[in-house]
Amino acid sequence: MNRLYIVLLFGVALLAGCSVAGDPIPTLVPPTSAPGSIEVPREVISLSISLYLLVDDKEEPDPEISTHRTEEDLREILEGMNDIWSQADIRLELQIIESVEVPKDILQGMLARNLGPFFREIGDGIALPQTSAINGFYIRSIGGSNGINPFRSPTFFVIDEPTVFDRRVSSHELGHILGLHHVLNDPGRLLFSGTNGMTLTEDEATVARYFAQGIIQGTR
Repeated sequence: MNRLYIVLLFGVALLAGCSVAGDPIPTLVPPTSAPGSIEVPREVISLSISLYLLVDDKEEPDPEISTHRTEEDLREILEGMNDIWSQADIRLELQIIESVEVPKDILQGMLARNLGPFFREIGDGIALPQTSAINGFYIRSIGGSNGINPFRSPTFFVIDEPTVFDRRVSSHELGHILGLHHVLNDPGRLLFSGTNGMTLTEDEATVARYFAQGIIQGTR
């Protein structure tokens, strides 16, 4: 079974007792500080990514519940994400951009942040072509948030009209996938909530690279 499906099914099983902002329980303790010297160039870590446009109908999408974004929009967002994550020498390699049909009742529930039915239908009533190490879903809205990373899974959701830059929202949610937590004292940082901060510290870069390697090796 596709590893993403296993992760998502596990997340659904925990839905009743988990918050989408819950902290992960890592199997290994990640490094908490950067190396003493950062002058030696780091090897670039590449992660595959698939991006999906969520609609109720591919031919005649309902504009009230389907994303208004286009493939061109997502390519531009990905370019911005790679610019931000170059601070950690992490690069996202696009595998596919695809519109995905979601049953109207499920998509309407997702607008209110009810993601359980969506995850339960993946692989059955909802087909996701070519899932990757990272999977981004673009949706009309999602319960008032700019974006979320549910269950600490390798997935993120971003709305059509966030209050901050598009590339920043997607990069922020990717940060959660890569083991980073919110920061509270510096609005210039990527992991500060609700601002256009895009900076990563060397410590954050070290942790993110550790988690990225774990994803590649199949341990996360």
